[in-house]
Amino acid sequence: MWVVMAYLTAAASANIVVTRYGYAALPFTAVALIPFDLTTRDVLHERWRHDRLLLRMSLLVAGGASFAWAFADGAPRVCVASAVSFAIAGTVDALVYAKVSHAPQWQRMVMSNTASSIVDSMCFPLVAFGVLSVPLAVAQSSMKIIGGIVWATIMTWAKTRRR
Repeated sequence: MWVVMAYLTAAASANIVVTRYGYAALPFTAVALIPFDLTTRDVLHERWRHDRLLLRMSLLVAGGASFAWAFADGAPRVCVASAVSFAIAGTVDALVYAKVSHAPQWQRMVMSNTASSIVDSMCFPLVAFGVLSVPLAVAQSSMKIIGGIVWATIMTWAKTRRR
């Protein structure tokens, strides 16, 4: 349950920060919040893979967008952009994660986060701000990939420690 709450909190926090500080907040969310969110999605994918995965993931994305909407006062465009990009990036993440199911979990996380980071970095600014900036997308993707590697390392290490 803590992973679901962490996912929702990260999604809402990213929206709140972008709502408050606009375009300038994207590097911060790209380094910390979005990679954490993508990696916790992978943890939940692993936990739910045999128990209504599609339904649970769909509810998780919708819940994150709704939760963010409730706390991001006056920013419907940011919330819509978040919901759209989370849905698309989450779908890409899930497809890649499932496709590389033969690999160790850390590698699955990194590979799926890399793909979804690129998609999210193009989709969110386009929907939220009407801008598709290749330099921004490359910079954001790079930060999200690095953040994803860090979070995947932390989460797989923590899982190993619990055993």
